Amino acid sequence: MAGDKHHSLKEAKASYDWPEWQSAMDIELKQLQEMGTWKLVDPPPNAIPIANKWVYIKKHDQLGKLIKYKAQLVAKGYAQCPGYNYVETFSPVVCMETVHAVLALMVKNGYKIQQMDIKGTYLNSILKEKVYMKQPEGYDNGTGWICELIKTIYGLKQSGHEWNHKLDTKLKNLGYTRLYSDPCAYIRCEGDKISIVTVWVINLLLFASGDDLMRKMKEEIKASWEVTDMGEPKKIIGIEISHTRNTVTISQQRYIESILEHENLTDCNHISMPMDPKVKISPNLEGNEGS
Repeated sequence: MAGDKHHSLKEAKASYDWPEWQSAMDIELKQLQEMGTWKLVDPPPNAIPIANKWVYIKKHDQLGKLIKYKAQLVAKGYAQCPGYNYVETFSPVVCMETVHAVLALMVKNGYKIQQMDIKGTYLNSILKEKVYMKQPEGYDNGTGWICELIKTIYGLKQSGHEWNHKLDTKLKNLGYTRLYSDPCAYIRCEGDKISIVTVWVINLLLFASGDDLMRKMKEEIKASWEVTDMGEPKKIIGIEISHTRNTVTISQQRYIESILEHENLTDCNHISMPMDPKVKISPNLEGNEGS
């Protein structure tokens, strides 16, 4: 939603809800330390530590109610050198067409659905390359030390790639098969029992053909990572979802409203057709790009 993000520590400190943001930063830093994200070292010769920044986001539920202040420390990975402190960067996310298809199967076959978020997602992966970072903004202890990164912190070029590889390996070890049509959708068949997992970075949607199977799926994932059990999803990947036994409804009303609010268009007049119906569009037979 508009006004729910700050772009710097200075902005957050100047806001009326700074105590909430400070608490969120302390929680984030504690998690980073507990997961062994870095170790403080004297700067090695010729080391150029990358900078970092705090990202501040207010989390809302399906109805737009504020539920959480989230502060996340992000490395400024654009300063990384290709071929030196990162190589592979590709990381897929589930296609929306896949989510739509599985939701339709859920209604048709009576599947159970649950949502889980993996806490500190990228911090579950070990960084292979040597990367140094400045101490967190606002938390420098004044020693002149820098952070030698051990885990793939948010913002690094390779973080998404390393996490996806780790998740893929784990799910395959649990008996899931990755779909050829979508690298972020997994299925496991045990006789007539069907388990499906779709992945959007930290967000997992779980589909199961029965309650016992769903409990098994959740227990397996909880045994592997620290998670937030969201129960039946109300909002997935920015999309509101509601379902009954025979129907499923998805909507992006809140997302659209936030865009209109951000662009100061909440009072604009709506029309049934977004283009002038009198405009004649002819085929571009020569394939020329518009200027």
